[in-house]
Amino acid sequence: MNTSMSEKYSSSHQSPGGSGGSHTEDVSGTRPAGYDNADVFGHEEGHDIKYKTLSWPLVAILMIAEIVSNGMLSLPSSLAVVGIVPGLIIIVFLGIFATYTSWLLVKFKMNHPEVHNMGDAGYILFGAVGREVLAFGTVVFAVFATGGQLLAGQIALASLSDGKLCLVLYTGIFAIPTLICSFPRTLDGLSWMSIPSVLSILIAGIVGMVGAGLYPVQDRTVSIAEGSSFYTAFISITNPVFSFAGHFM
Repeated sequence: MNTSMSEKYSSSHQSPGGSGGSHTEDVSGTRPAGYDNADVFGHEEGHDIKYKTLSWPLVAILMIAEIVSNGMLSLPSSLAVVGIVPGLIIIVFLGIFATYTSWLLVKFKMNHPEVHNMGDAGYILFGAVGREVLAFGTVVFAVFATGGQLLAGQIALASLSDGKLCLVLYTGIFAIPTLICSFPRTLDGLSWMSIPSVLSILIAGIVGMVGAGLYPVQDRTVSIAEGSSFYTAFISITNPVFSFAGHFM
């Protein structure tokens, strides 16, 4: 919701003449007429500090980094728990659902230019209570998403070093570069770091698939559907859910 889109527009102003002056504006491009008038960050042309600096190609890279890196490597474990057919149905459904909800977010943003985060949207939908609940949910999601990445870094460092150090220490070591990389406080600056993130996760996925094909596990089986407890199946399904939840940030 708080991801800015790049728009090209032109404006023409008519200076007021006396008390009967008028102000007109023509907006061309992707934004509807009058969008900047309602947007608190509108009319940035000529400003020294501009808040809308993120282009749509970098938005795509950032979204891929958020969605793909969050849970791509955990999808095979979900398929192993529930089976390949139910797992594929869940992944495809969540992908379609994420696409539809993304379209709804764009439409909502276009109809409400003053909205810049989930808290603002919650205020429009449910009033002051909705604003606080959705704002709190956004913060909680960001905290848990960061925690998930720190956990992945902890597991990676422990595997590379054969677990010679305390797991908490591994988490602290991985938290230092995470903190440094978070210093760019704009999505434009963060999106450039998403490019190596996307490349690394794609390379890791390809290497994993090639390795699984060249060195298969002995006596492995591929099941259409697996029987499991509700708890185990529910936990496994949360992996693809978390993978597609990045666009809600």
